Amino acid sequence: MNQSEKPEVALDDNVTADDVTKDEAYGLVKSRFDELSIPRTLWVFRRVVLVSLAVYTGYVCEGFELGAGGSIVANAGFIKQFGSVKGEGGVRALDPTWLSTWSALLNVGQIITLTHIAWVADKFGRKVSFYIAWIWLVIGCVLLNTAKSPGVWAIAKLCNGAGIGVLQITCQIYVMEICPNKIRGGLVTFQAVWSNIGGIIVSVMMQQLNKKHPDNYLLAMRIIWAPVALMIVCWVFIPESPWFHARHDNKERAIKSLKQLYGGVEGFDFEEEYGIIVRTIAHEREVLQEAPSYRHVFKGLNLKRAFIVVILSVSQQFAGLAIINTYSTYFFSLAGLNDPFLGTVILSCCNLLAVLLWSLSTDKLGRRTIVNSCETLVCVVLFVVGGLFWTGATTGNAAAGTALSRPGPSPSSSTPSQALPPANTFKSYATPPMLLHLSLKAGFVYAAFSVPICIIMWLYVPETSGRSAAEIDELYERRIPAWRWSKTVTEAEQRMQTVVLVKGGVKESRNQSRTQ
Repeated sequence: MNQSEKPEVALDDNVTADDVTKDEAYGLVKSRFDELSIPRTLWVFRRVVLVSLAVYTGYVCEGFELGAGGSIVANAGFIKQFGSVKGEGGVRALDPTWLSTWSALLNVGQIITLTHIAWVADKFGRKVSFYIAWIWLVIGCVLLNTAKSPGVWAIAKLCNGAGIGVLQITCQIYVMEICPNKIRGGLVTFQAVWSNIGGIIVSVMMQQLNKKHPDNYLLAMRIIWAPVALMIVCWVFIPESPWFHARHDNKERAIKSLKQLYGGVEGFDFEEEYGIIVRTIAHEREVLQEAPSYRHVFKGLNLKRAFIVVILSVSQQFAGLAIINTYSTYFFSLAGLNDPFLGTVILSCCNLLAVLLWSLSTDKLGRRTIVNSCETLVCVVLFVVGGLFWTGATTGNAAAGTALSRPGPSPSSSTPSQALPPANTFKSYATPPMLLHLSLKAGFVYAAFSVPICIIMWLYVPETSGRSAAEIDELYERRIPAWRWSKTVTEAEQRMQTVVLVKGGVKESRNQSRTQ
């Protein structure tokens, strides 16, 4: 039988209900709740959905920070405070070096968190990491609201970058650990919804400030306290991840967390689900055969997995995000728009729409197809952006300029914003002078990098939708090609279906459960 075909799983005649109840022989590593449809899973696990949304409230700060970074540099009051006099005419302008430094330090802050936050999360828990993120963001907000010099503003960017870095790592881990496989993809990407909401808020504010209060940029800075306060209120009440307790062999606390997350779910067997977690962790330890460390990333199949993660991250950096998102207001100014702040608002709304569509469709259509299709479209859009240089977009052609405010979707709109910080730092320094000297032709530079990355993504990025952690490990170990993942039956699926045939599956509706 071709390995890409999913066979029907038949129950062994020698298997009895008592054998399955013992469960050890089958080593169940995939939940029976994975049989539910996506709408039913969302309803049955609505408490987990709400917890995930609460965890992601911190991403409003990310969207605010990223949006403000690209818009506030065009505000008259900001330029007056942090700019310097240039030329004989006495015109005040921002120093390009400081402009690059501010953006780069946001990414340097993320690099700082990479050096310790994974260890902290594994040693002390996900919730402790959330509190660390909050402390970094509070310090950053204080500095943003009190800075009077470019240097202090730079330190604020560094602190906010550190906080965002913690969010990008810890929130993803937490949500992936608590979410059912069936809806994990949609909920993981919902972080981008919060981020874009923050971006829209700051974009609208900057547009209004530019019209009514061009000299008071601090009004935009003060509103960031709202999401900072909201996130701590949400994080106090969320439970610790049961996976964290299981990794520390604390069954009692793990079961308690499971009950906080899944209590009230009809047919939920806490012992069975805890066993799935334990066996998955045991398999990971068996593969490593020692305590995990950074060097394991570069050994065996982990190297391939790390390569795929790097490719996904780098694809975001070379997708033209810097010229269209990070420096959006400056970009739309070059494009000839009369109101570049309005262009940023339109862009933020387009991003939000793309993210919502992605969140609603990722578990149904699959992530591989959507991400790779978006990357392909990005390559086309980048060539179009570069070509618009010769249409008069930078010399008053309003129609061409307006076209630039409607870029196509990018992988960042459909994948987590956990970008590779070193690449992001380099991009932050390189983009301002590139825009200054090449203008819209900078699109060709990003396109030249994006095309080979797009080819690699089609070859190596697999379909992980609906797969448990153990299944993903198994498919990598079996060296199944990326384009066959969605149709390959796993050993975990075979075991789960065998258990379902004996013990019964989870019913789609209460009506079904009454009639059967």
